[in-house]
Amino acid sequence: MDPATVLGLGVFAVTSAIVGLRSIRQINQWETALKFTLGKFSGRAQPGLTFVLPGVQRLVKIDTRVRNRDLPQQAVITSDNVTAWIDAVIYFKVVDPEKATLNVQDYEHAVRDRAKVVLRDVVGETKLDDLLSHREEVAAKIRAAVEQFVSQWGLHVELIALQDIQLPQQMQEVIARKAIAERDRQYVIIKSQADLESAKNFAEAANILAGSPGAMELRRLEALQNLSGGTSKVIFDLAKPMEAQTAAIAAAMGANVRVGVNAGEPIEEEAEGPRPPARAVKRA
Repeated sequence: MDPATVLGLGVFAVTSAIVGLRSIRQINQWETALKFTLGKFSGRAQPGLTFVLPGVQRLVKIDTRVRNRDLPQQAVITSDNVTAWIDAVIYFKVVDPEKATLNVQDYEHAVRDRAKVVLRDVVGETKLDDLLSHREEVAAKIRAAVEQFVSQWGLHVELIALQDIQLPQQMQEVIARKAIAERDRQYVIIKSQADLESAKNFAEAANILAGSPGAMELRRLEALQNLSGGTSKVIFDLAKPMEAQTAAIAAAMGANVRVGVNAGEPIEEEAEGPRPPARAVKRA
């Protein structure tokens, strides 16, 4: 065989191998590929291996997984004229690869820009207190507004979250003072409720003691014991009525004496200390 022919066959074989390798494309499971033939959309390619004609066909791969993108910090003025700096994040995915490729040039930048505009509009219609206390509701309202617009691009917004809300230093101090005042108000309310319940309990206990003489005597004895302070010794004569013993004990506690029992009668012994001098008694 002519050497030139062999060389030509070799070059043809190598070229065919290169073209064949370039014609084989791999598509991952989380991707969807769009095939364009001479610039015209000609169909989708399923995950796996697919063949394209180099120079004639072009394959565009679209990632269909959920993507998260940070939104740059936005300076927003609320409806009550308070400036706030908001950091947010958006989660979205491509649900219609054809629209995402044919209807918008760069859908990632488009959805982020749209989210920033809607965030300013929604927060501008919201008061600062609502923005701080109902952050999730405000974020859901922003997500719904963005979803309504970007759905025509074949995109779906999964979530928009407000990560951080920064306020001027003066406004932070005002909010802190307001929180302290609210805590003080709650403390006063709780204390007044406790006093009311305590008064009701005392009234109920008084009614019970008034209807039970035995319970009243026990309560009196407990009070006498607390008054003694542990410096007096009390002995009860069980043969005498409780009322007589209580009266004697009360008198003894007031004089700070010890009470004993002698032949059924209480005998008072003076407390330690000098005795007063005896006085002479004149008889008529």
